[in-house]
Amino acid sequence: MEKVSLTFHIRDDMPITMPRAKTSTGWLTMGFHEDLDEAMWMALSGMLDLMTELYSITRTEAYAYATLAVDLRVTQIVNTAKGVHAFLPFGALR
Repeated sequence: MEKVSLTFHIRDDMPITMPRAKTSTGWLTMGFHEDLDEAMWMALSGMLDLMTELYSITRTEAYAYATLAVDLRVTQIVNTAKGVHAFLPFGALR
């Protein structure tokens, strides 16, 4: 098992409804719900919010770019709450 180091920053200027993470290769947004489809929509919605903040684009534009650049991955399915994360690699949008 590999050890990792995590740093948490509290940002009063960045209200969010679900967890986000900046990794060494890109951004992650997460969604958790009993229904896997709902978890997916939560993760995608969080990514669209993040993209509008980072790139000063509309939500409609973010959705169009997300269809090309964002990967959705199942995080967990064994617990009651299913998890999905959306991943946007750095450099995917310029």
